[in-house]
Amino acid sequence: MLITGGNKVRGTIAARVSFCFLLVGSSGCGWQQYEARMDASSEYFDYLGKAQAVLADSDQDDVVNFGVKIRVPSRFRWIPPTTKSDAEGNEQPVPASEDRKRQPRFARNGLPGLLGSWYAVVPGDDGKPRVGSSWMFLFGNYQRYKDRSSGIRVEPKAFYDDLVNELADAVGVASPAESEWQYEKVQKLGGYYISSDGTTTAPDNHYTLVKFEARGVEYRLYLHPGPRVQSGDESADDGPAPDEELQFALLFVVPRKATNPAQLENGIKFCLEWFEADTTVPSFENGEGGGPELGF
Repeated sequence: MLITGGNKVRGTIAARVSFCFLLVGSSGCGWQQYEARMDASSEYFDYLGKAQAVLADSDQDDVVNFGVKIRVPSRFRWIPPTTKSDAEGNEQPVPASEDRKRQPRFARNGLPGLLGSWYAVVPGDDGKPRVGSSWMFLFGNYQRYKDRSSGIRVEPKAFYDDLVNELADAVGVASPAESEWQYEKVQKLGGYYISSDGTTTAPDNHYTLVKFEARGVEYRLYLHPGPRVQSGDESADDGPAPDEELQFALLFVVPRKATNPAQLENGIKFCLEWFEADTTVPSFENGEGGGPELGF
């Protein structure tokens, strides 16, 4: 059980502290042990305060049906889908692949697997919020698995390669060889984790970072889950990726002259750290499998 709110954690810690006081009065929990626990709780709430200062108050509901839990940096705002009337006059969302409002502006033909888009709102010199030039996008191969289950010939496992190549083409740079992709291991919740059985073991987030720079803008593409054993990183201690799994990618568009870059960087750090995704491929039998339709 990953704890992302303060109330539940406070209750757990308070219960442990009370228990410790009882033991001190009897057999001796020990002041050293008690102080160590208090120091740990203080560090946790300090960490939690820093995270909540730069992240949105809650997960983005619009992508939860894809098996994703994401709390975006607080400067970003969700871009809802464009709608149009169908033959019966009902408003329907435009598919993401065709929705120019949600597709990256720098990609003339759009990018594959778009699941969500956000734009930045930053304070101006007068203190009033204004739209900044930073952007954030979530991609995934979810639709490819759904299409394949319908008989369409697609290759879901080629999603990473396709996305990297199309992004490079969109920004006008050479696509890097896979050997140039950077392995990124992000410790979840800064090491602060309390499971339902009281253990503190939590899986880390494994990403592959592919970075581009063009015309004073940095494009950071984090692939999740990133290649692990294949990365050659000896510290990557989990097993190889399964043959079939959902793949996701987070793209941050960061201008060189970003407004309040420290807050943006902290927001990205904690967003990556708190990101959760169920990579199990749905069966999609009889229309099942969860998730909204193509237009979402």
